[in-house]
Amino acid sequence: MNIRLMREEDLFQVTSLHDVLFKQSFNFEDYVQEKMFHYGIVIEIDHQIVGYLVGQIIFEMSDLYYVAVHPDYRSKGYGRLLVEQFIQDACKNEGDTMSLEVRMSNHTAIRLYEKCGFISVGTRARYYADGEDALLMTRNFR
Repeated sequence: MNIRLMREEDLFQVTSLHDVLFKQSFNFEDYVQEKMFHYGIVIEIDHQIVGYLVGQIIFEMSDLYYVAVHPDYRSKGYGRLLVEQFIQDACKNEGDTMSLEVRMSNHTAIRLYEKCGFISVGTRARYYADGEDALLMTRNFR
């Protein structure tokens, strides 16, 4: 298993995994291509990308946009490894706070974020295209 920065040649595998996991109304490949230059990491096993995280680190504030693990590799701690790596990298850049939005119905992700030290601070009504609300979570580092 290898956690490393996302590279442009990873886009096909990352986009294919994303399409299996999420229903989006926008071009995720273009989105990742733009955002990966802010922050993108992957978990690779036997030259196969099985998980990824896309976020942004800007001065003291970081945002987690996507974290995903292939269904065959879930419940092995890979999602937590990705989030913890992002937190470490944000702290190295003297980050103070990290935030994210997560679907209210995504209890698995909410538990993961709570285990990583995030707390719920509010909701965003009808945040997603299908009208579902988002839970806003943050983690302070200092």
